[in-house]
Amino acid sequence: MTKRFEIAIQDWISEESGDPQIQATAAEISIKVGLHYVTEVEDRRAKTVRKSIRASAALLASWLLSNWWRLRWEPSKEPGRLDYLDWELSHSLAATGGGYVWPPLTFESDGPNILLRCEGQTKSDRSELSPIRYLNSFAENIAASTFESSIMKFVEDVLERLNSTGIRKSLVHELWAETTAEQEHPQQTSQRKLEALLGLDPDEDEHLVKDLLKRWQRRVGKDALEEIAAATESASVEKVLGTAKEAAESVETLAQISKVHGLRAALRTGISLGGMVPWQRGRQAAYIVREAWGLGMRPILTQGIADQLQISASALTGDQPKTPFSFAVRGDTGEKFGVVLSRPHIHSRRFDVARLIGDHLVFETDDAWKPATQALTARQKFQRAFAAEFLCPSEELAKRYNSPIELDDLDDVTCSVAEEYNVSQTLVLNHFANRNLIPQSLATESGSTDHAAY
Repeated sequence: MTKRFEIAIQDWISEESGDPQIQATAAEISIKVGLHYVTEVEDRRAKTVRKSIRASAALLASWLLSNWWRLRWEPSKEPGRLDYLDWELSHSLAATGGGYVWPPLTFESDGPNILLRCEGQTKSDRSELSPIRYLNSFAENIAASTFESSIMKFVEDVLERLNSTGIRKSLVHELWAETTAEQEHPQQTSQRKLEALLGLDPDEDEHLVKDLLKRWQRRVGKDALEEIAAATESASVEKVLGTAKEAAESVETLAQISKVHGLRAALRTGISLGGMVPWQRGRQAAYIVREAWGLGMRPILTQGIADQLQISASALTGDQPKTPFSFAVRGDTGEKFGVVLSRPHIHSRRFDVARLIGDHLVFETDDAWKPATQALTARQKFQRAFAAEFLCPSEELAKRYNSPIELDDLDDVTCSVAEEYNVSQTLVLNHFANRNLIPQSLATESGSTDHAAY
């Protein structure tokens, strides 16, 4: 992940009135992601185009630091969720306020990477309330480390400006001291990360977070708790964990993948390339496993999956206890694991089992649970991409249909492939979209923010 992210002060501007720290940090500010200028605007009054905006650098620094932990760790939320508006206020730069027209830029973390999504305004949008129009639309991934260093450098520039003008106590100073201190203490960092994954601001629900860290992290594992938190609203997380615990305690059959150590070694070598985003790693891992199991590009039957897990097919197709998400339960040795499936339909069950296989092979942890949730973390994106390619290799579809599929034929083709590979039509449509065989708009789910859905 080599794309650059920069928030730069192009020039300080003299202002004669207003709050002292706002006045002292009025500036021409530019924001650049890769080759894109977030701040390229049409000035409607001056009838010019420029690559910077005039705003308060202290106000921007305060917003970034106030939302630091959520920007860094909280994944994207679906618009239909009850907590979506709160997510948007904490992740959209337009919410910075202060009377300025801030860029339409949102930050969507999956853990290792952060997607920066900018949605410019159309020329026909000529609201008289806004003197400028943001021009650029794009979505670019940057490494989380790049995000961190770029924000920190910008804040340091703002602090230097404040100090040079005689302002040594301000909200920026206070937030900077708090954030840097928290980053230096692993226990505090863990608490802030979990809060962010739950969609909470620092210390918003201290009792809940400390209870989760003390009681549930020991029971299910640190990584597992974080993955579950990322998919769950804070108000219901304890109930969700309790229900899943009951399901985990009912597991009797344990699966075990033969020659697992050799397969894991092959995966470590095959998917360790730098710069790969989760869907790329998931796709590559799926083909390594298919080759190791001698599947070629053929469909794999449910019985075939069960054979590879050394369990009966009924363990995958039979009745399962109610649970809010699918997950694997670690056996005594760590190589054995139970499978708890949350969805009744055979396509969904096969998909979730495949997710858990990929997770078990690649994410080697001592956690008691390995969840497969709807969160948009890097781990869940990997799982979904792995499962999609493992069950229905898109390379085979790209060979069969080497030119765009006619829309009149799409339903028949989709149904045929879905039946052949025993997968959902949604999965097939997403494969077609990812391989540019149909328009991206026909992919019907959103499973990855930097690639059409899995």
